[in-house]
Amino acid sequence: MLELRKKLANYQEIFYMLFLLPMTGMTSMGLNSEDRIYLYVFAVATLFLLLKMAVTDFTWQEIAIMAVLTLLFGVNFLRNGEKTLILTVMAIFGAKNVNLDKVMKYALWEKAVLTVGTLTLAATGVIENEMAWLPKNGTYMAIPCYGYYQPNMAFANIFVVLLLAVAVYQDKLKWYAYVVGTIILLGAYKVLICRTGILVWGVLCIAIIGYVIAKRFHKVKWYMNLYPAIPVLLGTCTMIFPLIARKNQDFSQWIDVLLNDRINNIGEVYDQVRYLLMGHIPQKPYDSMYFDMLYNYGWILFGIGLVAYVAGMWYCNRKGQYYITIALGIMAIYGFMELLPLSVLWNLPLFYLSQILFQGNKVRNE
Repeated sequence: MLELRKKLANYQEIFYMLFLLPMTGMTSMGLNSEDRIYLYVFAVATLFLLLKMAVTDFTWQEIAIMAVLTLLFGVNFLRNGEKTLILTVMAIFGAKNVNLDKVMKYALWEKAVLTVGTLTLAATGVIENEMAWLPKNGTYMAIPCYGYYQPNMAFANIFVVLLLAVAVYQDKLKWYAYVVGTIILLGAYKVLICRTGILVWGVLCIAIIGYVIAKRFHKVKWYMNLYPAIPVLLGTCTMIFPLIARKNQDFSQWIDVLLNDRINNIGEVYDQVRYLLMGHIPQKPYDSMYFDMLYNYGWILFGIGLVAYVAGMWYCNRKGQYYITIALGIMAIYGFMELLPLSVLWNLPLFYLSQILFQGNKVRNE
C-alpha cells in the first residue's frame, strides 16, 4: 500500500489539474451548480482532489490549519448552505507540490478555447442566446447573454482570459497586446454593457504602466507594496459607505447611481451584520465580494479571508511574483462591484495563496 502511494505521489500535479481544470471549464462554458452536468463533473473532480491529497505529505502544522478552516467552513455550510468559498479553500489545500505557474498556463488556454467556443456557438445560434433585462443608465435594457446566465458572466470570462494572459506571459507581452485587449473588451462592452469590467481593465492598464515606470526607476518593491492595501481599503469602503449614505442624502444618490444601487442594497441589511460571527441565515448573494463574504460567512471567516488575501499578495511580492500580485489586486477591485472574484474558478490567482500555507519549496512555481 505504501509502495502504491509512493508511485501515485509522482502524479500529484496531474491529479490536481484533473480537479481544477474541469471545474474551470464548467464556468468557462457558462455552467454552474444549477446544472446537472456541473454536479457530475464536480463529483469526479473532487475524487481526483482527494486522491491528490491522499498521496501528499503534509506537516502536522499544515494539517491543523486545514482542519480548523475545514471545521469553520463546514459549520457555516451547515448553517446556511453557502458554498462559494469552499471550492476556493479546496483548491488552496490541494496546491502543495504543484507547479502553480504551469497550472495557470493550462487554465489560461483552456479558458480561452472554451470561452471563445461558447460565445461562437451562441452567436451562430447553435446554443440559445437568451436575453436578460437589466438596469443600465437609469433604465432597463434587454442584453444578450451569449450562452451564459448573465451578460456580466460572459464579459467576466473574456476579462479573466485577458487577465490570465497578463499573469502568465508578463513582460513578454508588448504594449500592442494591451491595445488588442482593450479593443476586444470595448467590443464586448458595446454588446454586453458591463461597465465594471471595462473600468477595471482600464485600471489594469494603468497598473501595468505604473509597474513599468517603477521598474525603470528601480522602485518596484516600493510600488508593489501598495497593492496589499487594495483589499483592505475596498473592504473598509464597503463597510463605511452605507453609514455615510444614511447620513448624507446627496452622497447616497451619487453612490447609488455610480454603483447601480449596490450600497443601497447593502444598507437595507447592514444592521444585521454588526454582531454576525458566522454567516447569516438564510444566505443571500450580493454584488460585492466583500459584503457577500461578511453577510454569508460572518466576521470570523471574513477576517480570515481578508488577512489571507493580503498575506498572499505580500508573499507573492516577497517571491518576486509581481504580476500575480497585480492580478490579485485587480480582482480585488473587480470584487468591489462583483461577487465572482470570491471563487477560485473566476479568480484563479487565488490558488497562489497556498504559498502562505505551504511555504518554502513545498509549493513549486518555477
